[in-house]
This record gives sequence, structure tokens and C-alpha cells, in this order.
Amino acid sequence: MARRRRGRRSDVVAAILVIDDDRFYLSLIRHILEDAGHQVMETTSGPEGIALYREREPDVVITDIFMPGMDGNEVIRQLRSMDREVAIIAVSAGGAFYDIDFLETARKLGADAILRKLDPKDRILAEIQRLVGKSPKT
Repeated sequence: MARRRRGRRSDVVAAILVIDDDRFYLSLIRHILEDAGHQVMETTSGPEGIALYREREPDVVITDIFMPGMDGNEVIRQLRSMDREVAIIAVSAGGAFYDIDFLETARKLGADAILRKLDPKDRILAEIQRLVGKSPKT
């Protein structure tokens, strides 16, 4: 079960922060997550994502790997230094061979799951449910 925060609606499944410089993907994932009952926060940069995480302490963070400035792997490193238990999902739209090493690096740095941006919504929602369901911070 998701961690409960002051002010969160009781019907919200999880608070999710999405960090991605692709505004189309932000809009798409927001729609998918909100339709499933999640509360969604979003930002287009790693530094803003870290600041928003400190302020709001979401249950799950979804971060793109390839972003200008602070990339997703650095976001994961910083999040893990602040909170060893937050659920982190690394995503990428790169080619099948091009980004596999980057996604595996993300896993080694502490991502709990890795997904491709083109994965079906059922897979995305299943990963979130798996991670929220095992969260020790209920």
C-alpha cells in the first residue's frame, strides 16, 4: 500500500513523480496514471525533480534516462542518497540495443524497474502496483 501523506485524497493509489524532458510523454503518462487513480507530479528536468521530491516525497519516481543537464542516472544516484526505499522506475525511448546498457546501469544505481516508453500501459501500471505493493513505508 502507498505511503499516506497529509492532504492526500484517500482514493489516490500512489503519489508519483515523473521526470522527463519530453512533454508529449509527460502528458501521455499523466493521463495513464491519473486514469488509474494515482496522483501525478511532473517536471522536465533532473534538478527540478530532485527539488520536487524533497518537497513532496512521492511514493514512486519515474525518470527518463536521457535528459539534458542532469541525466536520469544522476537523478537515481541523488534519490538513493536521500531515500533508500523510494520506488524508482527508469524509462527510455532509445533503440533496443542503444540504451540497454544505460537502463542496466540505472538498475545497478538503484532503479527498481526499467521500462521502455513504448511499453503498454498495462505493463507500466503493473510495475507501479508491484513496487507500491511492496513498499515498506505504508
